[in-house]
Order: sequence, then structure tokens, then C-alpha cells
Amino acid sequence: MRAVGQLITFVATVVAAVIIGFGVPLAWVWIGSQLQSGSGASTVNFSVAMVILFGIVLTYVLLLYLAGIVMAFFGSRNGPGPTAPRAPWMRGMTDTRELRRGSAMGAIERLFVVTTVLVTLAFWLWFAFKAGSPLPNQ
Repeated sequence: MRAVGQLITFVATVVAAVIIGFGVPLAWVWIGSQLQSGSGASTVNFSVAMVILFGIVLTYVLLLYLAGIVMAFFGSRNGPGPTAPRAPWMRGMTDTRELRRGSAMGAIERLFVVTTVLVTLAFWLWFAFKAGSPLPNQ
């Protein structure tokens, strides 16, 4: 039963990462295309570019804020743990305590790490195989 729960969590994390990683920027590009005057324009107005840029950033901030609220709401039902685990990179160099096994990341951190990895991988694949050469053809 635990394996099924882990599989559902994994699938939900990947789906949420795809929606966050690709859905938010594509939605703002669509909004920018609706704001852009004229069809088939080869340049983008500066104001439209700024709307897209700040819209994406503000959407991510809002998503993180809402995710924090949801995690606080559902996390309070489980009760507070004895102590919050610390990530290994947050430990001091002289700290000689034995590292605990397990994940020090919560669900929100894990979701955004998976999102970053998926979007980075997709960009690398696009850049390597689909983008073409930026150099002019002679």
C-alpha cells in the first residue's frame, strides 16, 4: 500500500512540475500575444515583454505563497515533529553529528526541484537538437 502512495505522489509531483514549469510561461506568452498589437509581428513591444516577465515572476511567487499556505494547513494535522531536520548543506563544518537518513526536503521544495530539473532538461534537449545554429548561413 505504501508503494502505491509513493507512486501517486511521484506522478502528482511530475504533473505539477510540468504544469508549473511549462504551463505558467506558456500562459504568459499567450497573454502577451493577446496584448501585442498586429499579427505576425517580428518584434515584441517592450511593455509586452515586461508584462510577460513580471507576470511569470509574480505567478511563481503567488504559487509558492499558496503552496506554503496549503502545506501549513495540511502539515498542522500531522502535528509538529520533535525537531525539524536540517539539510546537509546547512550544517557547520565542525558539526560532528551523524547525518540522519531520509529527505530533508519538504513537498514544496521537492516539487520545485523536480520542476527545475525537468525544465532544464527540456531546454538542453531543445537547444541541442531543435534550435539550430545561431550563426548566419554563408
